[in-house]
Amino acid sequence: MLKRNWLHALAVMACALTLTACGGSDDNECTTTSDCKGTPPSGQVYQCINNTCQLRPVPTPTCSPECASNEVCDGSSGTGVCKTCTATQGCTSPLVCDTAANGGKGVCRACSDTSNNGTDQGCSAAAPVCDPAGNNGVGVCKACQDTASGGAVDSGCSVSTPMCNPAANNGAGLCTACVDSAEGNGQDLGCSTSSPVCDPTSASGVGACKTCLDSATGTDTDTGCTAAAPLCNTSANGGRGVCTACRDTATGTGTDSGCADTAPICDPTANNGAGACKSCVDSATGTGTDTGCGATTPLCDATGNNGAGACKACLDNATGTGTDLGCTSLAALCDPAAASGVGACRACLNTSSSSADLGCSAPTDICDTAANNSVGACKVCLGDNEGCSGNQTCNAAGTACEGCADDSECSNPSTPVCKPPPPVSICVECTTNANCAATRPVCDSATNFCGCTSDEQCASAPGNTDYCDTTVNNSRGQCTECLTDAHCAGNPSRKFCDNRMACIQCRGNADCSVGQVCNASKSCQADPAVDPAATSAQIQAFLDAPVGTLTPPLTISNGFVTYIKPLVGTDDAGFFVQAQPDGPAMFVAVDATTHQLQVGDRITFSVGAVTALSGGLEAATSITNLTIGSRGHPVQNLNTATPAGLAADRSSASDLQTNVIAGYESELVRLTGTIASALNASGTGHVGYNITTAGMTTAAGTFRLRVPDTFPDALDIVQTCNFTLKAGPVWRFTSGTTPVNQSQPSAYYVSDLTFFGCPAPKVLTAAARSLTQVVLTFDRRIDPSTVLSNGSQFTFSNGLTASAVQVTARQISLTTSEQTAGADYTVTVADTVKDLNGTGVAAPTNTATFRGYRVPATLRISEVGPTMASNADMVELVAVTAGTVDGFLLQQDINSPVTLSTFPNASVAAGDIIVVHIAPPAGYASETTGKAQFPASATPINYDTAWDFAGGTTGITYSSRLIVLKDSAGTIQDAVPFANTTGTPPAAFVGNLQALQAAGQWLPADCGGNPCTFTTVPSALDVAADWTGLPSSNADRTSNTVRRITANDTNMRADWGVGAPTWGAPNP
Repeated sequence: MLKRNWLHALAVMACALTLTACGGSDDNECTTTSDCKGTPPSGQVYQCINNTCQLRPVPTPTCSPECASNEVCDGSSGTGVCKTCTATQGCTSPLVCDTAANGGKGVCRACSDTSNNGTDQGCSAAAPVCDPAGNNGVGVCKACQDTASGGAVDSGCSVSTPMCNPAANNGAGLCTACVDSAEGNGQDLGCSTSSPVCDPTSASGVGACKTCLDSATGTDTDTGCTAAAPLCNTSANGGRGVCTACRDTATGTGTDSGCADTAPICDPTANNGAGACKSCVDSATGTGTDTGCGATTPLCDATGNNGAGACKACLDNATGTGTDLGCTSLAALCDPAAASGVGACRACLNTSSSSADLGCSAPTDICDTAANNSVGACKVCLGDNEGCSGNQTCNAAGTACEGCADDSECSNPSTPVCKPPPPVSICVECTTNANCAATRPVCDSATNFCGCTSDEQCASAPGNTDYCDTTVNNSRGQCTECLTDAHCAGNPSRKFCDNRMACIQCRGNADCSVGQVCNASKSCQADPAVDPAATSAQIQAFLDAPVGTLTPPLTISNGFVTYIKPLVGTDDAGFFVQAQPDGPAMFVAVDATTHQLQVGDRITFSVGAVTALSGGLEAATSITNLTIGSRGHPVQNLNTATPAGLAADRSSASDLQTNVIAGYESELVRLTGTIASALNASGTGHVGYNITTAGMTTAAGTFRLRVPDTFPDALDIVQTCNFTLKAGPVWRFTSGTTPVNQSQPSAYYVSDLTFFGCPAPKVLTAAARSLTQVVLTFDRRIDPSTVLSNGSQFTFSNGLTASAVQVTARQISLTTSEQTAGADYTVTVADTVKDLNGTGVAAPTNTATFRGYRVPATLRISEVGPTMASNADMVELVAVTAGTVDGFLLQQDINSPVTLSTFPNASVAAGDIIVVHIAPPAGYASETTGKAQFPASATPINYDTAWDFAGGTTGITYSSRLIVLKDSAGTIQDAVPFANTTGTPPAAFVGNLQALQAAGQWLPADCGGNPCTFTTVPSALDVAADWTGLPSSNADRTSNTVRRITANDTNMRADWGVGAPTWGAPNP
């Protein structure tokens, strides 16, 4: 027994050493393969051979009967099966086997549908989706396939472009934002009811939903429009289009599109923005010549000709004896029927047979229309004795009736006194002051008319009419209660002077508190239509409603339009509605011009839907039945002011961020605080500043003043400035997986903001533009009213003097005595020169040095490397003309620029190349005497074929930016906008590009007729030079750069391309 166990152990050991598997009885290792235990190595199996377990290759299954010549035997299942192809055999490259086709036997195709979201077998990233039915069943790779229903995401597409147009791209398909699927004006796939029409050509063929398309010829009806408004204005409504009755397309008085010769001018503002054809349009200010009119009849009467307009010499638009448009004070009244209906100005008009004619007053109350070359003159009587009684006759001048015996024969109440001869007896108004009334207290002995000539005469008379108005009573003077508002200042309840006659409480609704109206007696009274609490409850019901359609629509009654938000960037245009200072308030995402709304309107409307905007704020949409109940209410006044408005001062509130949704969203606020950060991107076309107030003492990115991106430059907004937002809405932006609310008090009009306590303006540079002109550049806009025209606020060294001054924004141009070319000068500016906030220039930043005028070179940017290691970026320029480059500035961006380099005092020849080295090594110096002053052998970063200049320490930002070159006087010589299409571009890029286009330095000058933005077609990124293909970081001198690839500078994108560097050498 012991011997058997020992022999068995030896056998097991032998099995292990020989890599065989042992099993079976004690005498035989195995009798069948199943006796072999253990796991064989990969690709092998155990077999029982001669009662021993031995390793053999995995046998290849065979097919029985044998497969046909065009088939292969697939043994992957362990059993041979005849198939057309498998994943590894049967197909010749580049064909692949669709193993599921042909009942599982497989079919050789160009591609196979193997992936749900990635790249199918046989396809590429550019065309990742296999259409197995394409190419007669062989299959074809496509960019996408129409696989989903409705607006769901098709195979190969994304959420932003979810729909596959399988016919596009030569049949390879194209993912689009929408598909032109409906007939006529029906709603296309992927579009909404407000923008139902898909423009498949928009956005480089991706498509965009529009209100309408310019699809028809001439005046035929465009897609999305109707016969009443058949023409699509594709540039309106943020590029989505608006249907109009006509288009302002012609120059001057030419016939506009949609109009006829009889009414050739399109008024695009008429008919609620749909436009209307007119004979003329009231387009000019005051008495300027309106469109469609001429010099003799310059004024368009918009109501004339059944609303089509009629050109007139004057318009009867003033009240009473006020001066009508087109007339003067000497002949103030327009007679619209005169001159065959075009009107004529008169001194008076024959309007009454029983009382004073218009323009006249007793006793000269009769208008002699034939006098003064038909201009008219006011008289006591006329040649036909009108105005006289009995046998009296009118004298030749019309100033009196002659032939009275005593007062009893002077029956005209305006001339009740008989003045005896000499020369003849006449009826007059007075012979002494006793004959005059308190409002005309003094009798003029020369004319025998009552009147006044001074306030003292009126103050001495009975009553409260203490001021003499010498312009009335046919210029004889009349005492009145007031002439100006200052005369009413003693009575706060009646503080306005009405038409130089009487003190009143209100001139219109703007003089009454919100909730009141100015009545016919010019007093404020409560408006019976207004119930602020009820309106607030309706607004709150809207705010509480879920996103989606409201059935039935929710009515908002008698709310006030507190603020109108224009279309800026990708934000919706709209208006804010509120009823009480403490809210609640709501935002209506409908352009206010659609309903011709104004701030201060009291409106009623129905809301059909609640729409969540980007950032989470919920807006009212699908607005119907909007009516305007009254206008002109002072809603933007403080609620504590007189008259009271709806703006509440929230400067002391400490919960403007934490309670923004429930407490402040969309409400009108006044805010005083401090700019506590540099500008931050805040959505397309917007920037934001962290701010602090008395209540919000800690600056944070969740509480920002939000403004259009044009404001920083226009208002010189910088950190540490104090500001007052006079009246603006509180916007909200919510983001993050864990939602964080950013409270954004907002301003869209420059007049909404005032700034104070900003840093004093600094003199940045001084540069000579000629031997008798020097231009000073400041960091802030200068108030022209603080600069004396004689130049006495500017003093110079070396005997130079200034004699004349011109102020333009941040520059002051000085006319000087003759300079010595190349001589050093210092200019000092007096502290009486102030910025727009009233802060004066202060030492030590009130001086600058410059050299006497020398001819400047003209340079052109030729190559840029923005991603060098350690910020050692480089910019190459070429000299187009010879001259000095002293004081030239190389900058990044135009608005809020960053200086990359200030050029040294060097003179270059035409064709010379300059290489600017940003963030150079310590001790690096610019070349000023020659291109090989510091040769590359000693300074390895230099180029002996170019002037090498030192840059500053700040490198170029590799996003969407501008590289700008200015001469020493601050004039842009060259600039290039560069676009990086990866990532989110900085919001400020749009404003910088627009400024460059406005300066005439980049083409196209706009994008489809609109200022270029990220959403226009083409977009701001589309028109900029593309430097996307550069290394993202750590580039070196051998890395690709962006450089000019055309010989001519066309100021266009096509001038530039990414490729191998040519530093220090001409290109192209």
